[in-house]
Amino acid sequence: MKKSLFRIMGMAAIVALALPLAAKAEIYTPKSVIELFTSQGCSSCPPADEIMASYENDDDVLTLSWHVDYWNYLGWKDTFSKADFTERQKRYARTLQERQIYTPQAIVNGRDHTVGSRKDKIESLMKGFRKEGKGLTVPIDVKIVDGQMRIRVNDISANKNDPTLYMVFFNRASKVKIERGENRGKTIVYRNIVRETQMLGMLKSGAISVDLPISELKRSGFDSCAILLQEMTEDGTPGAIIGATVVNDLGA
Repeated sequence: MKKSLFRIMGMAAIVALALPLAAKAEIYTPKSVIELFTSQGCSSCPPADEIMASYENDDDVLTLSWHVDYWNYLGWKDTFSKADFTERQKRYARTLQERQIYTPQAIVNGRDHTVGSRKDKIESLMKGFRKEGKGLTVPIDVKIVDGQMRIRVNDISANKNDPTLYMVFFNRASKVKIERGENRGKTIVYRNIVRETQMLGMLKSGAISVDLPISELKRSGFDSCAILLQEMTEDGTPGAIIGATVVNDLGA
């Protein structure tokens, strides 16, 4: 990843960042975000992975699979795992006042969690948040124009808690043959696998504008990304996700 270039102009931030070619990208705005903390080495995870796959064609729902690394010592190293992803789950535990982390764990809109294999509970959380006005209420406008990805967020309510704009790079699908550990002998297709993240800026006041050159995508290995607007708690841990836009097929 090349370093970001930040340039502040008045109350707007303009960010230049290297990204891949996106000639025919598909852009959509979901109504809910489900983050699944999963592992190739966890025998309880495949049912949750299948639930995430069931939302593949539902533009109202964005799923993101974060592969944690604390199962790696039990005979199989998850090929997508990163310590940073485990740290994100630990920080969520502090936000949600939970004493432990586990897999498969699903966190909905950054606000509440449940076991990732309980689709009924996941659906209930999504519907409840939408009804209560705790869905993705802040629009994030994304356009592909003249070789640039243009991201705009307008001025938002002052009572939000340090809303921060992130780009989450992911691959939409990958098949893995697991040779050891609890899932030995299984071949699993994982969906929306998070690979990298990049903070783009914070909305203390005013709007934010982010311009991203997209010439490097085909060489990056990432085929999609999500732009998330997420509040931060007073302790600096992740809070409510209040906006999201998805760009699929960046390398098309």
